[in-house]
Amino acid sequence: MHPIEFKKKWKLSYRELALVLGYESEYTTRNWNMPGEHKRNPQNVVRVACRLLDEKWEREGKALNSYL
Repeated sequence: MHPIEFKKKWKLSYRELALVLGYESEYTTRNWNMPGEHKRNPQNVVRVACRLLDEKWEREGKALNSYL
């Protein structure tokens, strides 16, 4: 699952998305949704983490913890 899809589905801010994915700042998470030359693509491991978190939150409910 793409991190931006995950963000929209669970109504997270960029800061919250960075927190649950283990990033120190929201800079990288913002660049996943940015057009132009500064756009970055998430690594496959981040996509897998989003899918696994989505499944976990579907079962157990949303929890804003740093998992990584």
